[in-house]
Amino acid sequence: MLLGIISLLIGQFFGNSIVPIGTKIVSPFTGPIVFVLLRFILATIVLLSIFLLSKKKKLKKHEYKDFALLGFLLMINVGLFTVAIPYTTVIMSSLLFSITPIFVGVGAHFFLQESFDKRKIVGLLISFVGLVFLLSQSFSGNQHSAFGQPLGNILIFFSVLGYSSYLIYSRKVLFKKNNFPIQTTFLTFSFTTLYLCIIFLFCTFLGQINAKPLGNSEILGIIIVGICSAGQYLSLQVGIKRTNAFTASIFQYTGPFITASFTIPFLHEQVTFQLLVGGFLILFGVFIATTYEKFRKRPGI
Repeated sequence: MLLGIISLLIGQFFGNSIVPIGTKIVSPFTGPIVFVLLRFILATIVLLSIFLLSKKKKLKKHEYKDFALLGFLLMINVGLFTVAIPYTTVIMSSLLFSITPIFVGVGAHFFLQESFDKRKIVGLLISFVGLVFLLSQSFSGNQHSAFGQPLGNILIFFSVLGYSSYLIYSRKVLFKKNNFPIQTTFLTFSFTTLYLCIIFLFCTFLGQINAKPLGNSEILGIIIVGICSAGQYLSLQVGIKRTNAFTASIFQYTGPFITASFTIPFLHEQVTFQLLVGGFLILFGVFIATTYEKFRKRPGI
C-alpha cells in the first residue's frame, strides 16, 4: 500500500510539473512533432531497460492489438498536448485535465458496464459548468495570460478525451486481462513511438518539418522530459495496481496545486479570481462524482 501511495505521488509530481513545463519551454524551439517523437523514443528506451529485468506475462499474438490501441490513444493525448501547450498556460491545462476522472466514469459506464448513478451525474454537471466557464474566459479575451488562447484550450480538451480513453482501456488491460504495469507501459509506449514516427515521416514528406541541429539546452530538455515521462506513466500504473480507486482518486486533486507551485515562480503564470472559481467548480464536481460517497463511508466520518 505504501509503495502504491508513493508511486501515485511521484506520477502526479512528474505529470504536473516537469513534463508539462519542459514541454512548454522546449517544444516551440524544436517543433511539436520532433519534440514529442524524441521524448517518446528516449522514454521507450528507459522503459525497455526496466522491462527486460521485470516479470513478464506471455502474450498471444492477438493480445498485441490491446497495446496497439492503447498506444494510439496515448498518441492522441501527448500529440495534441504538445501542439496545444504553447498556446495556453500549464495551470489551465492542469485544471482541464482534472476533469479526467469524470470522463473515465462516463466511458467506463458505457464500455465496461460500471455503475454511473445520480451523484456522478450531479458531479459531472458541476464540473461541466466549471469547464465551460474557464473556456468562456479564454474566448472572451479577458485575462489572456491567465486563461490562454482558445485554440490551445480546445486542443487540450481533446487531449483530455484521448487520455481518458487511454485510462478506460488501460483499466481493462490491467485488471480484466491481468497484465503487468511495466509490460503494459512499455508496449504502449512502443506503439505510441511507432505512430509518432509515421506522423514525423509523413510531415517531413509534405515539407512541414525542417530538420535542424538541436542546441544543448534543447537536448537536455528532451532528455529530462523523456525520462520523467517514463517515470510518470509507470508510477501511475504501479500506484493504481497497488492501491485502490479511492486512494487513486484522492491524488487527482493534487495536480493543479503541484502545477501552480512550479509555474507561478518559474513561468510567472497568473492565478486570477475567475481561474480559481472555474477550478473550484471542476474539482468540486470531480469530488462529488468520484470520491464523496467513499469518503463519507470511511470509518470515523
